[in-house]
Amino acid sequence: MQLKALIFPVLFGCQAHAAFAPPPHDTPEACEARKSNLVALVAALPERSLGADLRVELPVSTLGSPPAAGPVLELTETTLTLDGEPLERTAWAARAQALPASSVVYVAAAPDVTIRTLRAAVLAVPRGVKLKLLVRVRSTASLPADPGTPKAAQNIAARVLTERDPAVRKTLAEQGYAEFSSCPALAGAVTAAGGARPNARWPALHAELLRALPACACGSFDANALRAVVTAEQRAGTASLGALPLDFVRDERCEASMGLRSVKRLLEQMESFDADYAGKISDDAVRFEQVITSDRLLVEFCDALPGETLASLERKKATVYFRVAGSPECQAWTFAPLAPGAPMGTVRRAPSPHAPAAAFHYWQAAEEISVFGPATTEPPSKPTDERDWPCRTSYKLSGIDGDSVQLENGRWFFDEATCRAASDAAATGGCAVGDGG
Repeated sequence: MQLKALIFPVLFGCQAHAAFAPPPHDTPEACEARKSNLVALVAALPERSLGADLRVELPVSTLGSPPAAGPVLELTETTLTLDGEPLERTAWAARAQALPASSVVYVAAAPDVTIRTLRAAVLAVPRGVKLKLLVRVRSTASLPADPGTPKAAQNIAARVLTERDPAVRKTLAEQGYAEFSSCPALAGAVTAAGGARPNARWPALHAELLRALPACACGSFDANALRAVVTAEQRAGTASLGALPLDFVRDERCEASMGLRSVKRLLEQMESFDADYAGKISDDAVRFEQVITSDRLLVEFCDALPGETLASLERKKATVYFRVAGSPECQAWTFAPLAPGAPMGTVRRAPSPHAPAAAFHYWQAAEEISVFGPATTEPPSKPTDERDWPCRTSYKLSGIDGDSVQLENGRWFFDEATCRAASDAAATGGCAVGDGG
């Protein structure tokens, strides 16, 4: 009794409370069962939480489902932060490749971030990792409460869920532990976790609770109250957040169709699409997750034509890959426009064991691209030169998908791995692709 009165006010800065007392007429069996259930709950909760303490101000949206646990990538037009740690692009690319398959990365992008900048960041994430866009939503959150959960504990849990200030959340949670426990081991665990930075609080607290709770007498805490507070801690601050599908932005067509669109504008269009599409569905119980899917958003917002997509690749000096018939080789060709935005320039082949370096000029029209050369350095040639080029091939652009621009004969792939996995039917012909180049 005295230990509670002395320790908890000092640790938590709260008024002293009477020590928690177990319910009258409690049986040892019921008491131990409540303790076991609480310990099992804590053990079952994820070891990490969502890093909800963000430096960027998120756009507000009427859409969004509750986010779960996972790393948070924060973006502005010039900075990149992973779970509060500023990273250079190269360091982020290495970290991204180490993300486990089937996990989720939450992207917290400032409203003015362009889709081009967003794509540049998320393209480092392996395809097996899902992408979710974080938005700010208005929520009066609550957690399901077990029968017998004190109203005061429910109120604390709700405030921990919705409060955006990590210092206030910490004070609220500590108030809950102090009010509904008289176990010194639990008090020590809460104190030990109190020094962690906000986004690291839950992992530290989770480990401390797993060590402390088994040492507490079953009658020294209100298990139902602590269930509410601990569960809210794991999701602290996330009730004001929503998550939307973002996998669709990986598609190259998105760069071509909306590269300069801001995240804020994209969200406005997603909300309009949701309202229009949901209005056509007779089921009153339809949820936005049934309407706002990556497949639908890809069709709705990333409808660029083959020529538009190829022009976008040229503008950003991208590399495309050509399959060579009868060989496992995929030649890498990189665009260099004559001037920013020009539909002409030079495309250069990287040297490989099967073919030397080469350079050709190109002119692109809406539905075809002409490749001619080879380019010369002495004297330097330009795509505007009028001469009898030894090699000239025109490729008709016939279609597009998420992996390639489709030609009348063959395909030009966006990444080497997909190119290598393709069959000879995808091989690109023409004198420029020949061994001599």
